[in-house]
Amino acid sequence: MTKFYYIAGPMSGIPQFNIPAFDEASKNLRAAGYKIISPAELDDPSTREMAYNSPDGATLNDQHPNGESWGDFLARDVKIVADKANGIIVLPDWEKSRGARLEMMVALLCGHELLHYNPDAPNLTREIDPSQAAHMVIREFMENTALLF
Repeated sequence: MTKFYYIAGPMSGIPQFNIPAFDEASKNLRAAGYKIISPAELDDPSTREMAYNSPDGATLNDQHPNGESWGDFLARDVKIVADKANGIIVLPDWEKSRGARLEMMVALLCGHELLHYNPDAPNLTREIDPSQAAHMVIREFMENTALLF
């Protein structure tokens, strides 16, 4: 059985929506034999071009010709993590991203393999302990929601 790995990481608020980092990780991981699903490669050409040209990674909701929202993209990606991926590979600073934290939580609930992208490691990844990942997701959630109350 072929294993597919979903790449998760921060996009919003990062210049070019962090597409160059997703593309570089995808290229390197594929060269190492991983089967990759990257959210940066799933958008239609006009959306990808708009995101790639964004100087600040600001939300495209008002500009997107298809009217897709952050929730639309997230729903698509969470479904992929739950239904198609066998594992998740997170990019640096994934825990700072609301979307990547949700994707990690779904991967945890599905019992997927959890890996951290490390371009300096021999196989480009290192395992993540599920309890550590859950702690990071919950800690970030608690820190961010504490600001709301």
